[in-house]
Amino acid sequence: MNLDEVYQELLLDHYKSPRCKGVLLNPDGKVDLHNPLCGDQISLTVKFSNDEIANIAFTGHGCSISQAAASMMSELLQGKSKLEAQRLSALFRRMIRSEIDGAALNDLGDAIALEGVKKHSARIKCALLAWDCIDRLISDPATSGSFRNEIPS
Repeated sequence: MNLDEVYQELLLDHYKSPRCKGVLLNPDGKVDLHNPLCGDQISLTVKFSNDEIANIAFTGHGCSISQAAASMMSELLQGKSKLEAQRLSALFRRMIRSEIDGAALNDLGDAIALEGVKKHSARIKCALLAWDCIDRLISDPATSGSFRNEIPS
């Protein structure tokens, strides 16, 4: 089995059995993002404890890439500091934009399985949707809300 096959199986596993799926009651932050081009939607709720992501959960619908990415990201960021979450988000974005590869990506855990998305420019926003949610929440939890027609890049 080659690495691409392993990554494909990992992506399908996160899609079929998502981690951190659900809604948190009384979250410290919530963001809903919708990609109007393809219909992908992610709602991310987060509870912070001091400077740490104490709990994170998502709901949504869309393609296997957007939903698996949300699962991978949520599992990876659980218990991480806000600063570490920002670092991992930047690392993921650098990977998806072909700016970095190899051992430098080991910190991404299962999310490294999305590296192949960079070959399909139409799918990059699918992979970034959940990361856009967490970036909004970390930068300013007070901006929580629904951003249905706007997808940051």
